[in-house]
Amino acid sequence: MLLSGRSFGARARPSLKGKSVVLSASSLVFGRGPPSKSRPGEGGRLKVFILDAHSIYRGGLAACLTTLEDVDDVAEAGSVAEAKQHPALPAADVVLIDNDLAGGHDFIRWIRETSGARVLVCASRCDEPEILAATQAGAVGYLCKETLTPDTLIAGVRAAATGAGVMAPEVLGSLLRGISRVSREVLEPRGLSLSRLTSREQEVLRLVAAGHPTREVARRLCYSERTIKNVIHDVVTKLNARTRSQAVAEAVREGLI
Repeated sequence: MLLSGRSFGARARPSLKGKSVVLSASSLVFGRGPPSKSRPGEGGRLKVFILDAHSIYRGGLAACLTTLEDVDDVAEAGSVAEAKQHPALPAADVVLIDNDLAGGHDFIRWIRETSGARVLVCASRCDEPEILAATQAGAVGYLCKETLTPDTLIAGVRAAATGAGVMAPEVLGSLLRGISRVSREVLEPRGLSLSRLTSREQEVLRLVAAGHPTREVARRLCYSERTIKNVIHDVVTKLNARTRSQAVAEAVREGLI
């Protein structure tokens, strides 16, 4: 099923502005990432591209999104090869992908390197290795099909368009549970010392990972919002991450929080 029979047409578009918020009980936003080449279309309206092998599922996602006033158009593809040839892809602001697709991770990297689009994974598998692989490939968010609702889909797409890192609570829980499998004795011989982050940075990142917005983190720790933003920027830089969600994923993988 192809909802858009026309090309979006690449053009300059003003960036959306977003804040760190908790979307709902089903999805978390970690905060805005670095500036992107991708910007919404005329009137601030978004162009979305859906890449999923199942036509009925694609149609369901598209049906939810095409009713929104801030969505300009939705296009679809059933394979990576089809997506790369689709005339609508170059102008997409957000790409939704099931990373179970053959070549899914490579496609995410390709999008990151060739386009300003934000990639949001809607996955059937939400285990730790898959989550880490997707975020390391360049996805800004990871949602699970099993718990996805129209509200969390819409909120996730809108947040991803701003560069925010979106992650469902069950996804974050999977990452955090992985920490118990990695002891300090295992990490430090590999040079992954906890000293990579200061105690304040660890404290801030734990609160960010729990889904607290910048203002709430500042209130809890009795710092200014500017200080918290600076700390988060330093953490993202230290961990060679592109977004807060990637910084959280990397810190969890290395046992830093």
